[in-house]
Formats: sequence, C-alpha cells, structure tokens
Amino acid sequence: MPIVIEPRPHPSTLDYMPAGAKPYRVTNGDSWWTLADRPDVKGSGLSANDLCYLNFRTRNPAEINWYLYHKVGCRTTTVDGHNYCFSAADRPGVVYLPAAGPPHPVNEIRPIAAQHRLNAWLGMAGSAGTQFIVAGIETMVGYVASLDDFGKGMAVTASINRLGLGFGAAGGFSIIFSSGVNSPSQLDGHQEGGWDYNVALGPKWGELTKKKSLQPAVDLIMRFGARTPSGLKKVIGSDPAKWVEATKTGRAVLEYLGIDRNGPPSVFVLGLPWGGGGAEASVFFGVSNFYAVWDNQ
Repeated sequence: MPIVIEPRPHPSTLDYMPAGAKPYRVTNGDSWWTLADRPDVKGSGLSANDLCYLNFRTRNPAEINWYLYHKVGCRTTTVDGHNYCFSAADRPGVVYLPAAGPPHPVNEIRPIAAQHRLNAWLGMAGSAGTQFIVAGIETMVGYVASLDDFGKGMAVTASINRLGLGFGAAGGFSIIFSSGVNSPSQLDGHQEGGWDYNVALGPKWGELTKKKSLQPAVDLIMRFGARTPSGLKKVIGSDPAKWVEATKTGRAVLEYLGIDRNGPPSVFVLGLPWGGGGAEASVFFGVSNFYAVWDNQ
C-alpha cells in the first residue's frame, strides 16, 4: 500500500495551477522522469523532483502520493507498492508541465523549496581511536542519508587529530547528524574543532553532552533495529515510511539545537551503546576533517 501523508498545512490547493505552465494528460508509461526527459520540458532545466514541486509545492514523497491520489486521481501503484504511478485510467489525470518558450524560471521554484528543506543528514559510522599521553588520532567511516531527498545518501569519512591527556584505545559505532549541507561538496573538506572527552570501558559512550539533543535520533535508530551503517542505509534508503520518520526526527533535532538549516555546515557525532570495545580515558582538543561523496548504491 502506498505511503501517504496529507500535508498540514497544504502547500498548494487541489485546484492549484502553476503560473507559466500547461496542462498535460498522463497516460500509461508516463513517470516524472519520462516527463522531465521530454524535449519540450528539457529546456526548462527542471528535474523530475522539480516537476513534483511545480505541481504540488512539496518534495516529500508521502505528500506527493497524497496529491497524486486526490488531485491527479492515480489509483495504480508501483511494483513495490510504495507509491502511486500514472495511468491512462487516471481521472482527471492532469499534471502541469512548463510551457514552451524561454526556460522556465527555475529560480522561482528552487529558492522557495529551499525554505522548506532541512539541509540535514542522518546516519551512522564505525570509528576507532587511540590516545597516547598527549597525542592521539581517531578515524571514522560511515553513511548518512538525506532527510530532504528519499534515496540519496553520502559516504562519509573523517580523521580526528587529538591533543590532550589520556591513554588507551577504543572503537565502536556512532550516530552522525549533519546540518547546513545540501550536497557532498559542502561537507567534503569541512573542518571542525573543539574540546571533547572519551570514557570507554567496554561499550563506548562518547560526547555525552550531546546526548540529550540527539536522543530522538538515537531512539529512532534503535527502533529501526539498525546496528551498523549499512543496516541503517538499507532501512532508510528502501522504506519511504521509515525515511519519513527519520525526516520528522531530524526536524525535531534541528529545532532543539536551534541551528540555522541554511547556515554553515555542522556535524554532530554521538557514540552508540553497542559494538564498542577497548579501554580508554582521555580529555583532548580534537580537529576533525570530513570527506564525503555521493553513495546511492
């Protein structure tokens, strides 16, 4: 059964007709991707996702399904049953495409959409670190999913250079929450620094001061049953309902932290209470260097 959520409030009415657009009667074989690939649409520069926003003023897959059912009259579902798709039997079966002529004013669409984007990512990473007297190093490898675009994600790695007091070695899994980022290029090469501490004896709990703000995300991951980065990727990347849950949680975390979603990149990492090992006690100033690339496999 398709994942459907009625938007509250509605970003557009059911009789909404985009300015500078023409009605198009859908038929069998049509999809947002084939419509975006039409010669008369290509010149507009709009992607399949942009066409959804042009028609309904939302990019949320579950909300798009609501509009497809109530506005376009779609009753046919995709093979996996998660979404509605176009059919010649749809009534009224009408969507809107950019009118022929000069390129459609994409700037009227994307900046408005940006007002509603979280520019946030949620994921997990495996990490290992050592501290020897005054110097140490930690490495982290993981995956974060976009909370704006279903199915999109980044592979993230980080190296953390430490300077402080301590001794030992420890590893485990951590939750990653990033804001102010809409593509890997904004996170790739990003650097953050600050004081931190690790106390690891068996299962690792790190960055305890962030626990309260990120607790909703930790609870979500535990509820999903994801124990590794690849496990979380499989859950969020293949199940629209789980992705919608993650998006709602990310919005709550952003509000709690009071972060400007359009501000500079920020990365928050919190150790998870499983998969850890080793023994370490340290207080250090850490400088983290992040690297990111698209990962949609």
